[in-house]
Parts: sequence; structure tokens; C-alpha cells
Amino acid sequence: MMAGQTGPGFDENPDAIDAHAKQMEATFEVLKEAAELSKHDPIGSEAFGLIGQLCLLDLWCDNVAGQTRETLESAVKGAEYHVQAVQAWAKARRVDEASASALVNHASEVRGG
Repeated sequence: MMAGQTGPGFDENPDAIDAHAKQMEATFEVLKEAAELSKHDPIGSEAFGLIGQLCLLDLWCDNVAGQTRETLESAVKGAEYHVQAVQAWAKARRVDEASASALVNHASEVRGG
């Protein structure tokens, strides 16, 4: 049985959630930059010298670079989703707090009037 998502993090105020989203945006930007840099041309075999050419190091490096590029692209998608989810969470918390405040104010007016 899976426990509900409760705990102190789900009671955070919207400003703290926004601060977290800003931190994630900075991480997201770094990941995007790394993914963009990984799209450069592959390293030519001449960069590895004679022994590297005989061992086909350029093919090995290109394979690893391709896997790294795929990983970075996946991380960018995940980070983008996380930033959007945290921003939506902050917005929902603001709406919840505004709704609760309005309800309390209305109850006070009804009770006082």
C-alpha cells in the first residue's frame, strides 16, 4: 500500500516553493547548455594519434558522447517538467491560501453581522 504524499514539504508557503523553482530553473539552464554543447561535431580520429587510431578510440568516444547526449537531453526534459510542476504547485498553494483567507473573512463577516 502506498502512503499519501503528506509531510512538511506539502505545507510549504508559495514563496518558498517559488524559491525552489528558481533554483531548479538555474539547474535547468546548466543542463540545457550542456546538452547544447554536446551537439558539436564528433572528435576526429586524428585527435587520438596513431595508437588511438589503431584502437579506434574515436569510435569509442563518439559512442560515449552519443550516450551522454541522450542522457543530457533526458535530464533537460525532466528538469523542465520539474520546474513547471513546482511553479504549478506554488500557484495552487496561492489559490488555496487566498480561498481559505476569503472563507475565513466571509465567516467572520457573517458571524459579526
